[in-house]
Amino acid sequence: MTNKEFLSYLEENFDGYAVFLEKSTDFQETKNQKRPAKSRWKEAKVQKAVNEMWKKSMQPLYDNLKREIKSGITYKWIEYIEQHEVLEGLRDSMADLSFGDVD
Repeated sequence: MTNKEFLSYLEENFDGYAVFLEKSTDFQETKNQKRPAKSRWKEAKVQKAVNEMWKKSMQPLYDNLKREIKSGITYKWIEYIEQHEVLEGLRDSMADLSFGDVD
C-alpha cells in the first residue's frame, strides 16, 4: 500500500479523520487571524495547510506499519490494521489531540 492509498483508506474508514480536520482547521484559522490583515491566507491556502498537517501527522504511522507489514498488497495492510486495532488506537490519540496555543 502506498502512502497515498493509506491516506485514502484512513480518510474513508477512520472516523477520527473528521475530528483531525476540525481541530487542525480551527488551529490554522486562529493562526491566520493573528496574521496582519494583508498577510492573511485565503481559505484555499488554509485548507492546503490543514491537508499538509494531516499528511505529516500520519507519516510516522505509515512508516511504522510499512516496517511491520513488509508487503505492498492492500488487503494485507487492511488485515493487519484490523487485527491490531490500529484505527482504535488512532481514535484514542485523536481524542487527546491538541495543536497547542497559537502565538
